[in-house]
Parts: sequence; structure tokens; C-alpha cells
Amino acid sequence: MSRIWTLQENNILREKYPDLLTSDLLVFLPGRTMSGITGHANILGIHKSELFHASGMGGRICSDNDIGFSTRFSKKMPGWNKGKKQVDYMSAENIEKTKATRFKKGQDPYNTVVVGHERISRDGYLEVKVRHQKGLGKNVNFMAKHRIIYESHFGPIPDNCNVEFLDDDKMNFEPSNLVLRTKKENLIMNTMRDQSIVKRFLGVREPELVEKIIAEMPEIIVLKRNTIKLNQKINKKEHAK
Repeated sequence: MSRIWTLQENNILREKYPDLLTSDLLVFLPGRTMSGITGHANILGIHKSELFHASGMGGRICSDNDIGFSTRFSKKMPGWNKGKKQVDYMSAENIEKTKATRFKKGQDPYNTVVVGHERISRDGYLEVKVRHQKGLGKNVNFMAKHRIIYESHFGPIPDNCNVEFLDDDKMNFEPSNLVLRTKKENLIMNTMRDQSIVKRFLGVREPELVEKIIAEMPEIIVLKRNTIKLNQKINKKEHAK
């Protein structure tokens, strides 16, 4: 049966627990155990002080102590089994046991997916696994779904071109929604987008503020877009001279 903590014991705990080892408190709290002291301290919301941890008594590694320094790996220290063969540090019996969990030649990792598997890329595009070739990198086996659909309807995609979504919906794979643009055309279009103008030419980066400007101050974006186009025409004429 647990013994109720007295007011005097609670006062001792509050006074000494933060700065002393829990084992040292056994002298001041006879009949209590270390686990009992730690558990009751948690109930009372009493914790070790930062001074206690910095002293090294709590075992916490920090810049104020050298705990574990003597047993740390030194810089560029080689592994203990470097240059050794497996038979040099393992018994024949243990070596035999490892065979059950070794990778077999040609074996696929546990998370290998089948051809046809779909995933979302970090840029928000749907990708499809089109082949299963090893040693070429996992991304080589995947292809953007909108590119697959475009090629199946309109033929190969030239190297200098991208396939874009007319309505900017990356999940609308209707062939009529897919358009082929050169990378130069794509760059120009992206430059003229509302978000690009606000971020690049107005210097606004915060997403919420960008959307606010697009929604509430479209005339500023139109003015800036027209200025960019005018400068492009001027530069084009100057280069033509």
C-alpha cells in the first residue's frame, strides 16, 4: 500500500529535487524509492534545473561539459571492422544466420511498386511508372501522365518543348486541355502570370499577400505587365539595329 506524501516531504522535494541527484534525496526522504521520488516530482510539476543539467550530473551533453568525450569517435576515425573480412569478427554459425536476411541477386526492395503505379510529384504532377529498370535511378522509371497522354494522341514531344495544361488544372488530362509549347514560350508565359509579376517584379513573396494583391489590385499587375511588354519591344528593336 502506497504511503501518502506529507507536507514536509513535499517541501523537501521542492527545495532539493531541482539541484540534486535523485539518489542523493534518499537520505532526506527515508522510506522512499528513486522511482517514487521521480514520479511524485512529476506529479507536482517539479523538474531538474538547467544548472543541474549543465553541471553534467544529469548526463545531458552540452557545451558546458565533456560528458562522453573520452569515448566519442574522433574525426575520420575508421570503423572497428575496417579492412577485416567477415570471418575475422564473426563465427561461422553467425555468418550462416545472416544468409536468411541478405539481399539476393536481382531482389527488389520491399517498397518496389509495379509498372502502372501512380504517384504525385513534389511539383504536383501525376506520374506513372512506365518501366522497371534497375541501376538507372528510380525517377527514370516514371513519366508524367500528361506527357504520356499527349504522346499517345499527338505523337512524340520535341526536346525543346513542354506539355502544358490550358486551364492550369494538373489533373485535367483531356487531350484538348493539353498544349505543346516551346521552353521559351513557356518561360515568357510564366513571366507574365499574375503570381510571377507580383513575386518577381513587385518583390512580394508572402503567399497571403500575393493573393491579396492579385484579388484587390489587378490594375497594378496590368500596368506592370504592359511595362514589361513595352520594355521587351524596345530591347528587341535595339538588338535589331
